[in-house]
Amino acid sequence: MCIEPDIVRIDAGPVTLGVPPVPQECSLQHPWVAMEVDVPAFGIARTAVTVREYLRFADTTGYPIDESLRTDERFKDVNAPAAWISWIDAVFYCQWLTCETGKHYRLPRDAEWEKAARGGLENKAYPWGDESPDGRADWNNGEGAPLPVGSFAPNGYGLHDIVGSMNVWCEERYDQLVIHDQASMCYDSTLLRDSRQNAVLRSGSFKSPDADILRCAFRHEDPIADRFDCIGFRLAMSV
Repeated sequence: MCIEPDIVRIDAGPVTLGVPPVPQECSLQHPWVAMEVDVPAFGIARTAVTVREYLRFADTTGYPIDESLRTDERFKDVNAPAAWISWIDAVFYCQWLTCETGKHYRLPRDAEWEKAARGGLENKAYPWGDESPDGRADWNNGEGAPLPVGSFAPNGYGLHDIVGSMNVWCEERYDQLVIHDQASMCYDSTLLRDSRQNAVLRSGSFKSPDADILRCAFRHEDPIADRFDCIGFRLAMSV
């Protein structure tokens, strides 16, 4: 039997992506620009998919996951965020959960993720404001293990660990957002992804050493088949 997430509804409305501007001292390879996007109402999971939830999927379906999730001591807590998950794996999970429940689960779209991460705040660096992530997120712990989901206070929308903890996949290709017109493309789910292009990642992770990676505005990308110990996913749905 599948384990359904606790979905939080986010009402329709605009969001200004990419604010505040990139700090002058920032050396990250993925700069961002400001853009206002109207986001339809959607639902997003209160936490990332956990080890317990992902192993339930693997054990039920026989899907070939990365067995590191079972053997790595850093992930022995079943309430830890699941990792070693490619974009392809995450999409298979969404499809399975959709078939099991009759509800259309999917990955969050890029603008949805940033609107959710901001928690109703405007022009702030992080989901809680402009203060340091210290004590507010799971980050800068490259030699340690990820904390269980929900270890820190939620943002204004009631979402836990929306930055830090685990990098999470979004639905779009990175080049759809950076090269093309985002306003016309980010909600066209009929677009097929080119496997040669990288998908969007958001959030930063427990291993991120630079606080700028945890900014609401920051996005980066990886190939859709890659699996790493700092990449998981969070579920979303249209409402």
